[in-house]
Amino acid sequence: MTGPDGQVTPGPGARIIPLMPGVARPTGDRRDMLRDAVIQVVGHLVIAKVPAEQRSPLFDQAAELLDEAGWGLDELYAAASDGPERGALFQALGLET
Repeated sequence: MTGPDGQVTPGPGARIIPLMPGVARPTGDRRDMLRDAVIQVVGHLVIAKVPAEQRSPLFDQAAELLDEAGWGLDELYAAASDGPERGALFQALGLET
């Protein structure tokens, strides 16, 4: 249907599914690979720089995902070691197992 200004509007009873921008969350083995890449990016940000040739193929995607989460460096530092903070990070990123 077309509205008064020429814009397309949904018809009666139409179901609108909002689209959210963001990084797609993988499943299966790729999820494990992304989790490893997230750990690598966290280490890169708060512990030691990871040279480009040693980075995971999913390094950039993991960095975008972390950016989307909005965690501060203090929180990422806590998540750099295995423990409840890392679990909380994975949960916030939708990567918990």
